[in-house]
Amino acid sequence: MMKRLPILVFLIFAFLDSLHATTVRHLSFDDLVAKAEVIVAGQVIDSRTYRTSDGKLILTSYTVQVGENIKGKAPATLTVTTIGGRLGNTVLRVSGMPQFQTGENAVLFLERSGAYTTVVGLNQGKFSITNGEVSNTLTGLSFVDDKAGKTLKMPVDEFRRQIKLRITQ
Repeated sequence: MMKRLPILVFLIFAFLDSLHATTVRHLSFDDLVAKAEVIVAGQVIDSRTYRTSDGKLILTSYTVQVGENIKGKAPATLTVTTIGGRLGNTVLRVSGMPQFQTGENAVLFLERSGAYTTVVGLNQGKFSITNGEVSNTLTGLSFVDDKAGKTLKMPVDEFRRQIKLRITQ
């Protein structure tokens, strides 16, 4: 029994970890570029958390000051909306949903979803800019095909160039 205990503990944690993941289709870099209606580089300047009109969901809207339109044409500021947030003692968290901090710089792959502008592929379509590099995270995501997704990290200038190459193809 003692020999099986580590295996049992591993299986329990693996199962519990999978409960905290949102299953989505893995999007390649080409998929992200193709699916995005707009791709912008910008800075988060504000956020607001609120309930939907029917009171069933908590949403957070982030105001992004657009520094560059990489694909499409976005206004000087735009609002990106995610499901989740904190209102008083009530917290709604969706695994894999991108979160932003005021002052954060990022390249965002965006699409319209009903009345909202959202990030394509949840965390897959948010690339934080730090020290001249972009990178995304796949934290909180699992993929339909059970393959492990790969994060992407590269210099921001090369990232822009790669996006523009795919737009012109």
